[in-house]
Amino acid sequence: MQFTMDYEILVYENNSMYDTRTANSGNVLDVFLDTCRQYVNPEYVNQDSTEFHSSNKFVSYADRSGNDKPMLVILIGTITDEMVVAIQDGLKKMYTHFCEDCGKEMVFLRTGVLVCNRC
Repeated sequence: MQFTMDYEILVYENNSMYDTRTANSGNVLDVFLDTCRQYVNPEYVNQDSTEFHSSNKFVSYADRSGNDKPMLVILIGTITDEMVVAIQDGLKKMYTHFCEDCGKEMVFLRTGVLVCNRC
């Protein structure tokens, strides 16, 4: 018999509970990252306008952009160092764009235009 732990994912909007989810230890990272992508959408919230905190009991990811509906996503449970690293990597990948033609990572120019250096 294998032991699995349940984790709670809480979403707040302006300090009010907006959504909750429960995930088991097998898929908690995917569920948390999907929840972050849904509520702190990288299309609308710049990476510099987000805030990440972690401890051994929770991880939080927040929109600090000043928009009218700031969202806060919290993962509650026993958090390991490996989980924190995996979550940070997943959050960074949310803001990484890849070229549809060659698959190489694209970069932003000073003008804010996203381009592929290869194509």
